Amino acid sequence: PDRVVGAMSLLARGVGALQPSGLLRPVGVRFASLKALKTRLTSVKSIQKITKAMKMVAASKLRGAQTRMEASRPFVSASPEEVMTALSGEEEPAEGGSKLFMVPISSDKGLCGGVNSSVVKATKALVNKAAGAGTTAELFIIGSKAREALAREYPKALVANVDECYQKPFSWGQAAAIAEEILEHEFDKITLVYNKFYSVVKFEVTPLTIGSPKGVADAEAVAGFEIDEEEDSNIFADMFEFELASRIFNCVLENSTSENASRMTAMDNASNNAKDMITRLNIQYNRQRQAVITTELNEIISGAESL
Repeated sequence: PDRVVGAMSLLARGVGALQPSGLLRPVGVRFASLKALKTRLTSVKSIQKITKAMKMVAASKLRGAQTRMEASRPFVSASPEEVMTALSGEEEPAEGGSKLFMVPISSDKGLCGGVNSSVVKATKALVNKAAGAGTTAELFIIGSKAREALAREYPKALVANVDECYQKPFSWGQAAAIAEEILEHEFDKITLVYNKFYSVVKFEVTPLTIGSPKGVADAEAVAGFEIDEEEDSNIFADMFEFELASRIFNCVLENSTSENASRMTAMDNASNNAKDMITRLNIQYNRQRQAVITTELNEIISGAESL
């Protein structure tokens, strides 16, 4: 009898293998899909908690960053109009063989929308445009995200980079140190590429071009100032370093504010998407669970009728 039962069991398995999918399933398969759905539902709920927490952190950082950014704007616009004109580099003709020094400003962390990618795209466009005009471009990168993207494509153009400057609120001392490091290199013009903050939902990539210390000293816009010839070079060099540090300070804070605003928006969208996914998974789980219960009831009723 045991041999007969074993043969019948093997026959049943063979017939089950020939049946269409779903008509004869191995024991426990109907619960596997439910367990997978429940596991996925739990993971999506955990991700939603994380995105909500990141949104709250970004919103908290945004208030402080926006306050510091608004306080830094007067540093940029406080200079006399003649100095602003000389710093813009508009009086310096663009000639082939000149050197352009570019400072793309990005963040050290991701999950902030297109803040970093837009800076990288704008920098690549400016570098390619300068190369087409016969101008040599060098890169001084602030932030690890832009460095990771640009160092692969322009390894020879990268002269220096600054990372981890956002662990604490960006200070004037850091901006002055970066400006001092930049002035150790020779260039004809310098371009800062950053995200200018307008509102929580609006910020644009903005290239800010500044002339060179020599160009400022030779500019006609500052020719009317009475300056001692012996102190001429030192005064213009110090003035240029101060103005460059002011603009770096403001641009980094503008970019940091845009980063936090973009991260807050991105995490809000992620939380909403997780909520929609949880709703769909709950519906799917309940339907699957109801189908399992219905199937089991049908099997019990069929078994009772056969007896």
